[in-house]
Amino acid sequence: MADPKDVDPLATWRDLLSQWEQGMNTIANRAMASDEYSSSMNGAMSATLKLQETMRQFMAVQLANANLPSRSEVQAIAERVGGLEARLDRITTLLERIAAAPPGSADAPAAPPHGTEPARARPPRTKKPPGTEPAA
Repeated sequence: MADPKDVDPLATWRDLLSQWEQGMNTIANRAMASDEYSSSMNGAMSATLKLQETMRQFMAVQLANANLPSRSEVQAIAERVGGLEARLDRITTLLERIAAAPPGSADAPAAPPHGTEPARARPPRTKKPPGTEPAA
């Protein structure tokens, strides 16, 4: 005789559940293999897609009436801002590299192109405008 400690009180329940699962799987597999199931699922998916498109159009009209941006407009703005941030990061990196480079190195600013003169320092202004000079 089996020891009462070794008897699993839920073994019968697990067996019943396993048999029920196998039976349901058999019924479901048989139903899904039919053409009627395929056509009904196709119809349900078409109806769902049509409902989604209708809701999208309705929301676009309502947002336009409320003078609010639609999701696609917000996404387009986010992409543009992301592109601007990336460009600013590249510019910042280049400026930091130029600022940190010693003169004459490869990263230092290049000399102006041939034929253009660099900006010269202007001499100090010594001449005073008329009327401010002392009278002799």
